[in-house]
Amino acid sequence: MANPWDERFKEEGYIYGVEPNEWVRAVFNEEGNLKMALLAEGEGRNAVYLATLGHEITTFDYSREAIEKTKRLAASKGVEVTANLQDLTTWEALPRETYDVSVNVFGHVPKEGKAAMFSNMIDCVRPGGRIIFEFYSKRQLEFMTGGPPNPDMLYAVDEIKNYLGKFPVEIMNLEEVITERHEGRMHQGKSAVIQGDIKKI
Repeated sequence: MANPWDERFKEEGYIYGVEPNEWVRAVFNEEGNLKMALLAEGEGRNAVYLATLGHEITTFDYSREAIEKTKRLAASKGVEVTANLQDLTTWEALPRETYDVSVNVFGHVPKEGKAAMFSNMIDCVRPGGRIIFEFYSKRQLEFMTGGPPNPDMLYAVDEIKNYLGKFPVEIMNLEEVITERHEGRMHQGKSAVIQGDIKKI
């Protein structure tokens, strides 16, 4: 069975662009040397940006095509990114307590895979580390400017609180925001997103 993400990413251009997500840019805008895991990183735009700031970047994605594009983008910018093929909807898919930060931008997975993905996002971070994410909310269906049309693959703040509540975390920021996203040809216009900045205790 063909991987639909490979089908999406196999075209030559960067369908989500090569500039980082604005929430990622807002949270990380200074040089540093953190060890970061980027989940569902796709074509590598956030990974490469964070690597240019000096961070040690490891990505995990379900698409071989996307991983190859991540490697090409990193090479074009003269930075190093370690890219791994991984299904993030499987439990214990990432090494535990290994990273200072995990980042997940628009990691939209089937409903039955969400709990495992959140577990991986949190478990891979050391105590004291951060979990940063931006997802489309269910309200995004009003705008249809990006993201899956299936409401089960979108998020609600209370739903995310439920996933987070199973782990030793402190919610620093978790809110739905109406904003603009202009990321390649796939994300264009007014958007409803949920932004999270979570600290692992």
